Amino acid sequence: MKRITQLIVAGVTLTVMLPVFADESVSADGGELYVHGVLRENTCRLEMDSAWQDVDLGDTARAEVSLVGKQAKPVTVTLYLRDCPQIPTRSANITPLTHSRSSQQPGYQARFVAATDAFNPDLIQVTGSSGIGLRLKDSRGQTVKMAQQGDTVLLNPGQDSVTYTLQAERTAAAFVPGPYHALIQFSMMYQ
Repeated sequence: MKRITQLIVAGVTLTVMLPVFADESVSADGGELYVHGVLRENTCRLEMDSAWQDVDLGDTARAEVSLVGKQAKPVTVTLYLRDCPQIPTRSANITPLTHSRSSQQPGYQARFVAATDAFNPDLIQVTGSSGIGLRLKDSRGQTVKMAQQGDTVLLNPGQDSVTYTLQAERTAAAFVPGPYHALIQFSMMYQ
């Protein structure tokens, strides 16, 4: 009941005050909004499960890597992508005098960063044991150079993953067996 009384009083007050407000001059300013933007085709996105991976190279026996340059069995590392559109790509590559072009394939460039082996800078340094380094190869079987932007790789329409391989390789360092680990950071730039 009290609430209804308050509403009635408020309504009467507004009704009485409206003529007063009507006599005042109204001032209005106008302007324009200039709105702009860019509509772009989306690029691929890295699946979050791919952003952090624990890659187990398993046990490697000394006999498998008995000589410098001898390699253990490779292990596949897969990076999963999402929402890759079919868009034209044109890019100059790191490899001199080469370009990547496609009318419908998106492209990406990958960059991997890790400490390199003292005896072979093409290998990733391991911590915890000695006598091996890790070789990272792309899907074409080419060694990935650490801390360098890779050439543009075109994705096939519908392709949602890219693969690399990692494998232990014997170096000239003294062979000291034991558990080892390495940290490899990567980034992917989409065209």
